[in-house]
Amino acid sequence: MKAKTAIAIVEWTSLPLLLFAGLLVISGYGLTSEAARNASLGLLTFSRSQAIHLSRLVKLGFVSLLLLHTYAGTEVLAKKVEKRNQRLAAFMEYSVLAFLIYVGWIAVNGEFGG
Repeated sequence: MKAKTAIAIVEWTSLPLLLFAGLLVISGYGLTSEAARNASLGLLTFSRSQAIHLSRLVKLGFVSLLLLHTYAGTEVLAKKVEKRNQRLAAFMEYSVLAFLIYVGWIAVNGEFGG
C-alpha cells in the first residue's frame, strides 16, 4: 500500500472509529450503571443502550473500521521503520496482519456463527 493511501485511510477512519467507540462505551455504561443513565438526562435508557450495544451493524462497523484503521496505521509506521530496519518493518506488517485476520475471523464468527 502506498504511504499516501495509508495516511488517507487513517485520516478518514479516525472520526467514524471514535464515534463508534464512544457509542459502544456509552451504551455499555447505560447497560451497567444507573448513574450513567441518570446523567444522560433521559437520552440513555436501558432498552436504548441494549439496542445500540447489541446491534450487529454497530459492532461490525466498529470492527471493520478498527481493522482498516489499524492496518493502514501499521503500513505508515512500517514505512518509517523500513528506512532503518527492513526486517523489523516486515515482521511488524506480517504479525499485525495475522492478528487482524484473527480478530476479524473471531468477529465474523461471533456475529454469524451458530
